[in-house]
Amino acid sequence: MFAVRLASATGAVRALRSAQTTGSQAAGILLATCVTSQPPCSRLQHRSAASGRRGFHATTSMRKSENLYEVLGVKRDASQAEIKKAYYQLAKKYHPDANKAADAKDKFLKIQEAYDTLSDESKRSSYDQFGTADPNMGGMGGGAGAGFGGFSNMEDILSQMFGGGGGARGGRGGFSAVGEDIEAAVTISFMDAVRGVRTSVTVTPVVKCSPCSGSGARPGAKRHTCKTCGGSGQATFAMGGFHVQQPCPACGGEGSAVRSADRCGTCGGKGRVRERRTEDIEIPPGCDSGMRVRLAGKGDAPIDGDGPSGDLYVQVRVTPSKIFRRKGSDVYYDVNVPLHTALLGGAVRVPTVDGDVEVNIRQGVQPGDELRLRGKGIARVNARGRGDQYLTLKVRLPETLTPAQRDLIEQFAALSGDRPSKATTDGESTDGESTDGSKPADDDSSSLFGRIKKNFRGNKDSK
Repeated sequence: MFAVRLASATGAVRALRSAQTTGSQAAGILLATCVTSQPPCSRLQHRSAASGRRGFHATTSMRKSENLYEVLGVKRDASQAEIKKAYYQLAKKYHPDANKAADAKDKFLKIQEAYDTLSDESKRSSYDQFGTADPNMGGMGGGAGAGFGGFSNMEDILSQMFGGGGGARGGRGGFSAVGEDIEAAVTISFMDAVRGVRTSVTVTPVVKCSPCSGSGARPGAKRHTCKTCGGSGQATFAMGGFHVQQPCPACGGEGSAVRSADRCGTCGGKGRVRERRTEDIEIPPGCDSGMRVRLAGKGDAPIDGDGPSGDLYVQVRVTPSKIFRRKGSDVYYDVNVPLHTALLGGAVRVPTVDGDVEVNIRQGVQPGDELRLRGKGIARVNARGRGDQYLTLKVRLPETLTPAQRDLIEQFAALSGDRPSKATTDGESTDGESTDGSKPADDDSSSLFGRIKKNFRGNKDSK
């Protein structure tokens, strides 16, 4: 019989997490050490499954006559959730560390084996049909992972118990070290963002040292086997009934090191240096502030090994236009329309991102009216077509009138049934009131000129 100290798992995983390092140092690999009080024949042993994965296997076997559903106390049609719930409750109750009864270990083993079969749908189907997990076996104890709650290997154990086995980004043992991503920023003009531009950015990524080709040793010198790890690249220590393995701190997981006298004079034995580089970058049309352009493989090289370099992300900053306003792929522009054009209609020239165009203004437009020029906006990034340009009309009123202009407007007012205003030479103040306290003669809101003047003042105030 055997007892697995599940309580040690939490402490071991905490140790594993604290042992994790960044860059090339991979996350520690957890190796379970089963604590037993019985002879070696009943210990959990590593066995190679058909898939080649390593798992835990119990050599003891449950008798065919044992009803697995009764062992877990569930019905034959119980769901996987019900089976798992029953298993956890019984495993906690009969765990040898918590239950000192003489038959606790035996019950705990039966519970483990029952759950191993019923938690696997293929094994469960075979058991329901033949009375055993495998019709070709004399018992149910021969499969990889039997006796350990359906966990076929250590990744499964960590995934089931703690939400993931935790992979390593780099180091030895089949994992390729990957360099870190780096960031930079570039500032472009509004029109460059509209049209797209080819520019450059200067960065200082980590690269392989050229004199030593990344080995860290001076020319003619060689690396020697690390004495700390014996060339394995891994350091192992015991923690709460488990063995925790992590990259060797002496050699950084490489398994070899460079003597002080043999270190490269350029990189100091590290094999990596920072190098100033200028990278060309294509900014697509329509790019806006906050967008990022990715240059694959232009980031930092991995600290160890020959894995791929990280990526370079260039953040784009766009200088605002003094003419246009931008909202997404649309452009906004304020158009000053002369009074006579607003009254009679006509054409005005307006700037667009493609150059000046002539726009027809219908007669009788009002201040604040908006026109749309379809397809005259900015290209949409990662999409077809362009946005639109919106024109907000601002009626431009004359500050002063010549006698002839005033006479014409008065005639127009008379034809419209409005009473023309009389000119006055009284003093004026900036708030539109006469200095003698009387109402200005041209501020009659019932006259056409008064309404125009009032509208003009309103436009000035809105600015």
